[in-house]
Amino acid sequence: MSGRTAWQAAFLDGDAPCAVRAVCEAWTTLVLTSPDTVNPGKRENHLTEILGEYLRGAKAQWHLTGDWSYEHRQGRLRRATATGMTVTHRKRTDIRYFSNARLPALELIFEFKFLDHSSGKRRTYVKEGLRRFLDGDYSQGQPVALMAAMLTVHRDDALPPLRRWLAGPKAHHQLDMACERGRQVRDPSALFPAHAAFDTEHLRDPDKAPAHGTIVVSHLFLEFPNPPRAEGKRARRNALHDALEL
Repeated sequence: MSGRTAWQAAFLDGDAPCAVRAVCEAWTTLVLTSPDTVNPGKRENHLTEILGEYLRGAKAQWHLTGDWSYEHRQGRLRRATATGMTVTHRKRTDIRYFSNARLPALELIFEFKFLDHSSGKRRTYVKEGLRRFLDGDYSQGQPVALMAAMLTVHRDDALPPLRRWLAGPKAHHQLDMACERGRQVRDPSALFPAHAAFDTEHLRDPDKAPAHGTIVVSHLFLEFPNPPRAEGKRARRNALHDALEL
């Protein structure tokens, strides 16, 4: 068994699948029971704050051993003067689940972004979300992370253009994608098939990667009730075309 295969087997025997299920179930509960505060008109950080607090408060119902946090601050220390230090590269992860009940310790990062059928939202999803797992400080040394898209249109309008772009040559170059049997997009998800739509795998710098050198990102798609459809067949056709232009 390879190091990569062995790690994934150990990972899936731990808290990770339950943590992913908790995020999805908590989201469904909140959008149905608190529509005034959890709706697509709110800011992303407002939604992740509410979701993060809900997960912390209801942790026992999923029998998890670790802890949840949100807006988790990260940075790097740099010597500014001979006698002084400063913090640089400040970042905040959206939602984080951490457990050291087993070794290696599990740190599971969920990065949330709004997504619709437009190229603009896909660009944000990729460049300000997914890309941070490659060249940022998110999930250092961890082989798995989660992108969580909060869909503001019907999933049949939002998912196809994103999946199509991720399967193309631009994504392969821009996101350092690793292929498995010639596939850049692994659909259905091999890691979290009950909740994630698909997985993508990416090469990372050795100083940020696990021993086998890659990170697998599973893509969750979280919905609001009664999502609108994109306006007409032309809009949906244009969205598919735009996916090639990201």
